[in-house]
Amino acid sequence: MTTTAIPTTREVAATWFEALTTGDIERALSCLADDVEWINYSPVPGYNDAMAWIGTYRGVAEVLETFRVFSGIVEVNHEELVDLVVDGENAMGVIDERSTVKETGRVFEIEFIQWLKVRDGKIVRWKSYTDPSQILRALPRR
Repeated sequence: MTTTAIPTTREVAATWFEALTTGDIERALSCLADDVEWINYSPVPGYNDAMAWIGTYRGVAEVLETFRVFSGIVEVNHEELVDLVVDGENAMGVIDERSTVKETGRVFEIEFIQWLKVRDGKIVRWKSYTDPSQILRALPRR
């Protein structure tokens, strides 16, 4: 009988970030637990709710929908993992991203942190942190 080893937190995080930064969404989604808790900022009405992809979601299908919404609004020009810290079931990746809002043509550059919680070889919780002011500046004024 062959036993497949469960990937470590570092292995899952490395796979996640490599897939994410190369645009391999299918591979990235394969790192997520079926019922992943996905927290992409907290919407604040009148402040950052113009970022239509943010909020708290549950499950791979809802995460895929947020990617679809994001990619409909934003074109990622460059995304790079600049630091990765792993401690037990937690991993934190620092991402440098330069993107263009399609409707306005305005570019934004952000550094954001993704905090992953990994159990049984899958990401069970994902939360992002950044200063959204550059994104908001690039979005259309409504």
